[in-house]
Amino acid sequence: MKNRTLGLVATVASALCLAASLSACAPTESNASSVQSSQRLERLQAAREIDLRNAKDPEIGPAASGDYSLRADKAAQVMDDLEHGQYVSHSQIDEAMFVPPKSISPAQRAQLINELKYARNLDVRGWWDWTRDPVIAQDFLVQKKKANRAIRDLEDDQQLSWSEIDEGLEVPQYP
Repeated sequence: MKNRTLGLVATVASALCLAASLSACAPTESNASSVQSSQRLERLQAAREIDLRNAKDPEIGPAASGDYSLRADKAAQVMDDLEHGQYVSHSQIDEAMFVPPKSISPAQRAQLINELKYARNLDVRGWWDWTRDPVIAQDFLVQKKKANRAIRDLEDDQQLSWSEIDEGLEVPQYP
């Protein structure tokens, strides 16, 4: 009976050791987060490299080249902040990962124009809603001008950077 108990204790002990060693290999929340963070940094690095490569392309023109350079710098800054434990919002990460296409189709151009017109309409409505506060109303007026400029350049098939498009799509947010 004593040998059987010792055998049972040894079996239980080895099962516990096996379970402990397996749980050490199982992904914990911390490990999963680390893997996710590492993948995010890899995607940011890939976006940065594409932006840098596109910035050096002589066929895209100076405005687009500068835009790609700025986006590469933004991706590098987000990567640096993440590596040093700084808080970075999801929208900042998404923006840093976005690599604009070198060219857009007529259908994409028309869609961008429609989005810019919608943003411009929101700017006009915001201006009317905030006329009692001239500083805030001015923000809406400035955004409307940016949207109009981007619309005009897209309609005239002018060279336009994605930063200018992003600025035109922006609508001030006030409570």
